[in-house]
Amino acid sequence: MCTVIVGFDPGADTPLVIAALRDEMVSRPWDRPAHHWPDRPDLVGGRDRLAGGTWLAVDPVHVRASALLNGWPWDGRMPWEGTYPASRGELPLRALAQSGRNPGRDPLHGEDPTLYAPFHLLDADAHRVNLHSWDGRCLDTRPLPVGVSMVVNTGLDPDDPRAVRHTPGFARTRPDPADLARARGIAEVWGEWPRLITEAAGSAPRSAGPDESGDPTGLIARADLGGGRVWATGSVTLLALDRETVRYAFTDTPADPGAWRMVDPSPSPYSPPSPS
Repeated sequence: MCTVIVGFDPGADTPLVIAALRDEMVSRPWDRPAHHWPDRPDLVGGRDRLAGGTWLAVDPVHVRASALLNGWPWDGRMPWEGTYPASRGELPLRALAQSGRNPGRDPLHGEDPTLYAPFHLLDADAHRVNLHSWDGRCLDTRPLPVGVSMVVNTGLDPDDPRAVRHTPGFARTRPDPADLARARGIAEVWGEWPRLITEAAGSAPRSAGPDESGDPTGLIARADLGGGRVWATGSVTLLALDRETVRYAFTDTPADPGAWRMVDPSPSPYSPPSPS
């Protein structure tokens, strides 16, 4: 994940709305959001087939969400350099499992961050949103303020070109359904946000490729790295949470306004494993 837009206001009818854009190598296989983890039957999210983890997941029982972004190392290396024994994609699942068992506890309680490449982990519900950032040397935790914020690979960075360009538009149109459980359809839940994402997909893309052709303010990424390798925004997730309800939508074609689909986060048919 490379961009997460968060609208947080604990006094709103719908306190938490999120738009999360996942940037990844196009060739990396993944599965659409579903109940993919039998040992964590309540959790719903997209699954990375290579490592088995996720970039974003929700717990509809405890009404929580967690999202992961790759971080920048403190020493200036590229984020993909280095070898680490654990996959960052496990962190959102662990965070949700931790908070489900122990409400209010640090979602990284008991974790050794040195096992992971640098990351930003968003831990959110209707009452609070915290961002845990590990740069390979220091672990920083900070609450997100009330309002609309954008989290990128450098963390909560209001000076990032994407944030400067796009945060005002998302803030101005921040959706707030009065009765989230009864709201139906993409537009009724998220209002103008899907349109903003479609417009961004039609603009010049941000690039992290070998040349300077990209627009650093672009919300949607695409870079041809040569040899058939393409890095791009492959999917977008929309979330809305109040204190009792999770609404979830997903698209793997952000340029197509008709490609959004609602995801049902209701309890899984999986049964938890019996205690040994």
